[in-house]
Amino acid sequence: MTQQPHHNPPDAEPTAPDVERTAADRVIFFSDAVVAIAITLLVLGLPLPHVSSHASNGAVLHALYSLRDAYLAFLISFVVIGAHWRTHHRLYRAVKGIDQRLIALNMLWLLMIIITPYATRLLYGNGGFGVRFSVYASIQVITLLTVLLMSRHLRAAGLASSDVHEPPGTDDAIILSAAAMFAVSIPIAFVTEWAFAFWVAAALGIRWVRRVQRWTRH
Repeated sequence: MTQQPHHNPPDAEPTAPDVERTAADRVIFFSDAVVAIAITLLVLGLPLPHVSSHASNGAVLHALYSLRDAYLAFLISFVVIGAHWRTHHRLYRAVKGIDQRLIALNMLWLLMIIITPYATRLLYGNGGFGVRFSVYASIQVITLLTVLLMSRHLRAAGLASSDVHEPPGTDDAIILSAAAMFAVSIPIAFVTEWAFAFWVAAALGIRWVRRVQRWTRH
């Protein structure tokens, strides 16, 4: 008895959900790459101490200390961009499809991310602290509100999966609180350069709100 040759089944055609998920993955990969570039630009923008070739160790340390504002701005922006990326990551892991409005909102979000390194260099400039600080804070407000709009659109357009631990909308209150934190700090910057301290205090408050939310869900 001869055996019939075994024929492999033809490759299955990708289904519509697979195509949509692939499109969403491309947006996620592109966004991650842009965030990585923005963080790299932060480092490239750091100033070097200007000292002579015969400078002593103490002179180099003094020159580095004189650039402390630039280094502080770098650390702040690194944390800020990292926080934006984490929020974007939590939001997009629930995405099962993509549409033109979501792409447009995501591009606006990326525009704010890629402008942040410029705003960082502007932040540690000389004079007009209130204006320089306001530019930086306004960029963060727009970034956060864009994430909020993306979250709401995902739910309204049915583009979000319900099979994730934290579906879109979970962090909306925290995102709005963070946007309010940056917005409120703008008028404070015209009064004192300690407006940075308000960010730290508000960030601790937001962290407390997140813990309360988790405790409430459990």
